[in-house]
Parts: sequence; C-alpha cells; structure tokens
Amino acid sequence: MAFLRIIRPFNCIFVALTVLFGAYFQRIYVYSPEVIAAVAAALLIAAGGYVINDFYDVESDKINRPDRVLPSSKMKIRTAFYYAFTLFFLGFLSSLLTRNIICVIIAALNIIILFFYSKACQHKPLSGNLMVAYSAASTFLFGGLSNRNVKNCWIIVVFAFLYTLVREFIKDAEDIEGDQRVGARTLAIIAGTRGIVNFALIPAFLIFLFNGYLLLTAKITPIIFYMINLLVIIPLVLFFFILYRGTGQRRMRIVTLGMKFDMLILLVILWIG
Repeated sequence: MAFLRIIRPFNCIFVALTVLFGAYFQRIYVYSPEVIAAVAAALLIAAGGYVINDFYDVESDKINRPDRVLPSSKMKIRTAFYYAFTLFFLGFLSSLLTRNIICVIIAALNIIILFFYSKACQHKPLSGNLMVAYSAASTFLFGGLSNRNVKNCWIIVVFAFLYTLVREFIKDAEDIEGDQRVGARTLAIIAGTRGIVNFALIPAFLIFLFNGYLLLTAKITPIIFYMINLLVIIPLVLFFFILYRGTGQRRMRIVTLGMKFDMLILLVILWIG
C-alpha cells in the first residue's frame, strides 16, 4: 500500500488523462501505440517525481504532511530513493516507444528537472514554481507530440502553465510553516502569505488576458469564452477573495484543492468546445 500511496495515484491518473487530452484534443480518436507509450512514460515519470520529492522533502513533511508515507515511517527512505529511480528508468524506456525524438528529449528533461527540483530548487523562490508549472504543461505537449497534435493542444499547454503557476504560489503559502523550519527561501517566506497571494494575481490575470486573446483570434467560440469566464475565471477570483479574508493553512488547503477541480472544469470546457 505504501508503494501505491507515495506515487499519488489520483495525480498520476490525472497526468495520464492530460497526455490523452493533448493527443486527442480536437482530433478524432484513433488507437495509437505511440500515444499509449506516451501515457505510460508520463505516468511513470510523474510517479517517480512524487517519490523523489517526498524523499528530499521528508523533514518539512514531518510538519506540513505528517500523514505521508515517509514521515509516518511506512517506507524506508532509502527504499523510496531506489523506487523513484526505477520509475524514472521505466518511464524513459517507455518514451522510446513513442518513436518521437522530441518526446524522448522531453522525458529525459523532465526526469532531470523533477530530480533537481526536489533536490535543490523546490525551496527556492520562483525557480521551483516555474519548474512545476512547466512539468504540468509539458504533459499536454507530450501527448500532442505523440499524436502529431501540437497545433491544437498548444492552447491548453498555455492554460496549464499559467494555472499551475497560480496554484504553486498558493501552495508555497500553504507550506510556509514547515518550509521555514527547514531553512527554505520560497517566495511565500520572502514576501509573506499576503504578498505571495498578490504575486499569484499576475499569472491569474494572464489567464484572463489569454482567454480574451483566444476569442479575438477566433481560436475559441464566444460560447467557450463565456463558459471559461463563468466556470473557471470567476471561481478563481472567488478563491482570491477567500484568501484575502484570511490565509490560514486549512483555508489555503481548501483553495488549492478547489483549484484542482477548477482546472478540471477548464479541460472539460475546452474538450466539449
């Protein structure tokens, strides 16, 4: 059970779905072994990323997430390290089956980024946030490349990068107590919880502008434009309103969970559009 829990099964399933989304967004479904290989590669690499992150984050997780596998001593720390690299290796091998050199390069790059993010960058200002946002967006691109669908999927790649960046800033604030105790220098620690919420407004506003750009360039229909505003951007504004009323850890945890659901709604809207 520990080997399953530590890879965040729900998150891994979501990663697999993002690859499929990128592969088949605005395209007719056709079975493709290359797409299946891309799904397997992204899922395994993401799983390895979660494990290596927990390996390097065990001390702050004892404060922020004591129920996780390593802080609760349900898996040996050394076992987690070997488990992560086994997943990375299997993920890279799967990427070779996509028969796309760019997919292979992205797979290798993501493994390197996930490792160095966990080891050295997750507790540094901005660089760690940007790495996570890139990793989230790259899964859609990975799927698009595996099925020659980049011309359609680039829209959600941009949305995913910006929305993940918003959520990452809020998560910095959520984890501030544990991060302070391990000597981290995240943006939330430097700017304070209210400051990081203000900082998160920048990518949030870019989401609003990008939605308008898509309408003006006829990349989306007016109906999709209004649906995104009503069901995605307005809830995002409400999340900020909640945070400006208070920045307690429980409140921020609820908001970051809500943001996950909000991103899922965005995917549904774009898919049906």
